[in-house]
Amino acid sequence: MNQHLSSLISAVLLSSACAFAQTDLKVDYADRQYLGNVAAESSNPVAVHYMPISDLADLHLGYRYENGNLHLIDGANISSAWEASFSGMKRVGKVTFNGFLVYNNSSLRERRWNNTLFISDRNPFIIADSLKSTFHPETFHLHGGAAYKPSDNLLLGLAATYLVGSSATQKDPRPEIKGMRFRLTPGVEYSFGRHAVGLSGEVEWLSEEVTHTVVKTTTPQYLLLFQGLGIFETKEAIGYRRKYNGTHWGVQAQYVFNNSGDARISNFLEGGFFSEFEDATDGKNAQRYKGGRYSATGFRASERFCLRPSKRTAHNFTLSGSMASSKGKWYTQRTSTDENGNIIYETINASDNLEATDMEAQLGYRFDRLSSSGLPLFQGEATLGIENSETKNKVYGAKESYSNVWLNLSATRRFKIKKGILAAGLNAGCRMKLQSSINLSGMPDTYDRIMQLYTRPAFHAEIADFWQAGASLTYSLPVRILGYSSVMEVGVDGGYRGRINEDRYVGSDRLNIGGRFGFVF
Repeated sequence: MNQHLSSLISAVLLSSACAFAQTDLKVDYADRQYLGNVAAESSNPVAVHYMPISDLADLHLGYRYENGNLHLIDGANISSAWEASFSGMKRVGKVTFNGFLVYNNSSLRERRWNNTLFISDRNPFIIADSLKSTFHPETFHLHGGAAYKPSDNLLLGLAATYLVGSSATQKDPRPEIKGMRFRLTPGVEYSFGRHAVGLSGEVEWLSEEVTHTVVKTTTPQYLLLFQGLGIFETKEAIGYRRKYNGTHWGVQAQYVFNNSGDARISNFLEGGFFSEFEDATDGKNAQRYKGGRYSATGFRASERFCLRPSKRTAHNFTLSGSMASSKGKWYTQRTSTDENGNIIYETINASDNLEATDMEAQLGYRFDRLSSSGLPLFQGEATLGIENSETKNKVYGAKESYSNVWLNLSATRRFKIKKGILAAGLNAGCRMKLQSSINLSGMPDTYDRIMQLYTRPAFHAEIADFWQAGASLTYSLPVRILGYSSVMEVGVDGGYRGRINEDRYVGSDRLNIGGRFGFVF
């Protein structure tokens, strides 16, 4: 991973000399890109063609610290992370290139119940232990894309994303985790007049391996192989190995109306479908044990409507929704021994014993008051969301379900201070439970202990009522580096989250602070 970081720094130094543009237009360029391209958040890689700023390079270094016990059951009480990132965009003739490199080095203290890295959040087949440890994830994220315009009406695009990482702890049982996700996203768009229709697809591969070692072999160490809703098997930790392999694919369709930064009315609509699976296999060679198969299908849709009554005012209305249906296939296996003494696992039954449905919807509004150069002098945003989740265990009749609603509000004001610009932001929000139920009465007594330590706390963390508030400051100053114009940015932010109701299963609060320093060329 250190070689990856060296490559990242070298790429930044080489690329900074290739970025040209008026840097005064690059102050808070992310907001300008969003406001100038109604399809900015499209899944189709051709959307980069419409970005109002097509030549830039961004180099940043950031740090974040979080502390508090109000988090999901498999989260860390204390976490810190350093992150170095480089992103850029360049238009050469009919081709627009974009990409980023991100290196992250984290420390997750007092974490347990999950020894995985990149598997799906919906995957119930987690390998874990119950001892609090300090994990040290190190990840490298690479993305590259291009949009090509061969004619006035046609756009072609292709993007590739590679995420690789590793993590380990120095406390028995010691997991060493190595994972990778690789995604390819092709896309096409055809325009006619002020209208455009697009089609994009995606295919992604997952590979992850978890290997456990034990140094103090005089003390027995065990692992928990979860199957959903707290159902588990125990295995001796010494030398235990699990391999995850999976595939994700999806297809999306888009419709765009009037994608122009100065259009009075513009609209973007996207809908998509996905399917994915992840297999967990334990052991190696002849000792192959099927840990479970997760599979899911789902769809999502999003709508963005932009209204600009004047060059100084922008209104954005967004609506999105998604639904995913997932299953967990369990395997009943029996063991035998071959002539060489190897343990052989034979599958005698396989069934989808776990079923889950997750739904989410969001409604948002954003207002921007702009300067003559397009800089948002004031922006306010509100997002209202609702989620529903239901999980069933068909073997024991166990079931949990909940619905939450949340509201997030934010406002940012920018001030001219000497030669630079200061952006001051405030945000606040809350989440409230609408309904919840959990029924574990049919579970065998052998699971009672894990129900109290894991299943119920995990459920209550998902439905905890809380409020949150935060603030941020970012100062942007035009400077010259080696004769090139750039913008230097320094930013700090922080937030606090507090629980509203008493709950013996859930922590009381959580604090986070962070800072960023970098340059935009």
